[in-house]
Amino acid sequence: MKISVVYFSSTGRTASMAEEIKKGILAANDTIEVGLFPISELTKENAENVAFVNDSAAVIVGTPDYYAAEANQLKTWLDACPCALAGKLCGAYATANFLQGGGDVAIQSVLTQLLVKGTLIYSSGTAYGLPFIHLGPICLKGQEEQAAELFQVYGTRFAQKALELFA
Repeated sequence: MKISVVYFSSTGRTASMAEEIKKGILAANDTIEVGLFPISELTKENAENVAFVNDSAAVIVGTPDYYAAEANQLKTWLDACPCALAGKLCGAYATANFLQGGGDVAIQSVLTQLLVKGTLIYSSGTAYGLPFIHLGPICLKGQEEQAAELFQVYGTRFAQKALELFA
């Protein structure tokens, strides 16, 4: 099974959290192939990367919080997405500078676009107990080390659900 983590990152924090999610996915099952792709590497010119996402059973999308919304670069990419997302299990995560910065709203924006694309949306909600991760994890600026474990837990739970649905 393949799982892709697709993201836009301008400072490297969103990319760093993708790495933590990958660790969590592999902790669930080390036979899963995980692809990490900045959206700049998912274009028609990068057919091999697009093919990996297309072959993935599940996709997690990451964005920094820009003005309480997803990054415009990610929204624009999703609007014209070269990848086939319909029918895949999808989730989202965000990085934000401030607690009240809108990371949860950014995740909701991404999830709404993914719903329109025909995906299945993942939320572990309260089913797994603590830590609760309702919509997706958020990493605040300066708290990358503390957030790493949360993002790994999210990756593990997401992979377990993908395996349950598609393996």
